Amino acid sequence: EAALATFEQAMELFPRNVPLTVRYAEALIRYDDPKLAHTVLLDLLNQVPPTLEQVRLIALAASGAGDTADAHYYMAEYHAMSGSLKLAIDQLQIALGIPELDSVQEARFRARLDQFQTFFQLQENQRRQGQ
Repeated sequence: EAALATFEQAMELFPRNVPLTVRYAEALIRYDDPKLAHTVLLDLLNQVPPTLEQVRLIALAASGAGDTADAHYYMAEYHAMSGSLKLAIDQLQIALGIPELDSVQEARFRARLDQFQTFFQLQENQRRQGQ
């Protein structure tokens, strides 16, 4: 509890400090507050471009918070950043199958799926032409 209180004080002094925010989110996940971790990471990652590991962390936070659709969306971004568009497409298709999606999530997921599928087809066509 003392460590989390220290993190909270530090976050007030240094909001959106990347290393601090990431470590705070990790502590929140570890000590069973993934919903707050998700919120804290969203605030940060809407301001700075995320690293691969930060995308994985926000997916973990969203999953722990019970936000399964967003967890799949973040994992799709993780796979895309890793260069695996097929896995990214699979994650978005899973996310789109979740019944509790709201209209904004569905539109965002479909738009990203369309982008990934287009890039995947281009890659496949280039691969075939290069053989």
